[in-house]
Amino acid sequence: MQMIAQAIQQSDTYLATLQAMGVLAWRDETTDTVLLRRGPVTLASRCGTNLPAQRGICVVNPDTSGRFQRTRFYQIMTAATVAELDLTTAMTPHQKWRNTLRKAQHGPLRVQHRPFDPVRDAWFLSENIAHQKQRKYKGMPHDVAVKWPARDARMAIAFLRGTPVAAMLFLCHDVTVTYQIGWSGDVGRKHAAHHLLLYEAAERFANRGYARLDLGTVDSVNAPGLAQFKYRAGADFRVLGGTWITLPKWRS
Repeated sequence: MQMIAQAIQQSDTYLATLQAMGVLAWRDETTDTVLLRRGPVTLASRCGTNLPAQRGICVVNPDTSGRFQRTRFYQIMTAATVAELDLTTAMTPHQKWRNTLRKAQHGPLRVQHRPFDPVRDAWFLSENIAHQKQRKYKGMPHDVAVKWPARDARMAIAFLRGTPVAAMLFLCHDVTVTYQIGWSGDVGRKHAAHHLLLYEAAERFANRGYARLDLGTVDSVNAPGLAQFKYRAGADFRVLGGTWITLPKWRS
């Protein structure tokens, strides 16, 4: 069977990782949808529009744009936008991004690509926690990366004279790669480390046969610099289907 590029939340690896974390999660074989339950709420994230019937509260975030058609669901959040790099073709950054990349390639940074190690890379997770507190947001729990199969969790680290100045963590699943966590210090930003890390990582994943690199959501209001970085890297922006809910009293 030919694998298709899909969101991390609907991958078998994600399902197995959630189960290893003790989360109540399963795949509905009829609709091929990964579902998880938190208390009274069942969640289907980045799924298709064909869902199994669920009792109780159900929250759905379809992976495709357009109105979610399932009866008795009500939209509670507008659609997010995700940035994706097509790895089946050569990466084609915009000119300004390419110019910055060239400077980074000829700069003093040295890049290492290797499997993620929760012990060796504990500093990286700590930096991410500090960044989340500073920016007041919450990312996917670090346990997801920690329990991800080691061969499919990849680090790209930029060093200046032996000291890490920036890093990116990627999780591989089927033919898709998801950019999971990133960090850069002042020195890394000065030398455009993330341009270099992303470009080299995309080349490596493409050479290994991966089809798509999911760069995550785009927030042009709260994180315009990051949105511009993804856009100028050559990513395609795709609108998802919003967030929808159904409650027991609304069901027939």
